[in-house]
Amino acid sequence: MLRFLSFIGQKSSLVLLLGLLLVAVLPSVSSMLRPALPFLVALVLGLAIARLDMRIVLTEFADLRKTLTLLGLVLGFMPVTCVILISIWRLLGLAEDTILLLVVFAAAPPLSSSASLSLLMGYNARITLQVTLLATIAMPIIGPACFAIIGVTTNIATLSMALQIAAMIAGGFLIGLAIQRFIGKVAINNNPQAFNGLVTISMIVFLFPLFDGVIVFILQEPIQSLFILILAITLNIGGNLLVRNLCKRITNPQTANALGLMFGNRNVSFYLAVLPLNPLLSIFVAASQIPIYATPSLFKRDTQINLDP
Repeated sequence: MLRFLSFIGQKSSLVLLLGLLLVAVLPSVSSMLRPALPFLVALVLGLAIARLDMRIVLTEFADLRKTLTLLGLVLGFMPVTCVILISIWRLLGLAEDTILLLVVFAAAPPLSSSASLSLLMGYNARITLQVTLLATIAMPIIGPACFAIIGVTTNIATLSMALQIAAMIAGGFLIGLAIQRFIGKVAINNNPQAFNGLVTISMIVFLFPLFDGVIVFILQEPIQSLFILILAITLNIGGNLLVRNLCKRITNPQTANALGLMFGNRNVSFYLAVLPLNPLLSIFVAASQIPIYATPSLFKRDTQINLDP
């Protein structure tokens, strides 16, 4: 089993691309796994948590000045970005029915695997880890607040949304700590490719409920689906490039690239798991996976790996 998982881990980029093709031809599996989406969101988060030494992470958060700086970054990434995006969208007079997609993007924390991607690409993995964790922990409060600030109605009470998000995050932490205890932190560290293979398989399973009903909608509304795909790619890659280039004026390239990576790659699946079924949102979340999976290929790896903030 370890050899099989290690093989999958070594070929993870190709396997993930094949996974995107697989979900397109197995719509019945997507429908079957749709009710399991909240658990799968927690599982993917848990697999990221399993690789962390939470004692070290909590010790670093004890530095109040650093934590306040990180919180400022989180507020910039989420509510501030939300207000800016919606203001620009409404100023341009663009479609109101797509505003929900902008709020979902801005109100989502960085991707759970952002730290792993950052380390893989030679970016500042430490600040990526810190911002991602803090944003994820704060999401039950900041996320629903973004919806309230903009005045977007979602047919779900703000408190209910917050509780459901908090339950998934808490579940992710419990799964991660349980994996650490069952497998052992030493075994995880000693078999990185096998664990990468486990993560890869879980990400493919995770893709299926994200694509529930998506193929049918694409065939019915190809033009609107293309627009949503362009929007998802623009927010991810365009936001990544904009933030990294702006931040290079005030910090080192590794940190600037890490901030761009986090800004563009968001864990939008949280909202698909808690909001009522919405075809546009389903298309957007599914489309967002394409630039997320393409990120390592599209952006140059830094030659120097920097783990310091």
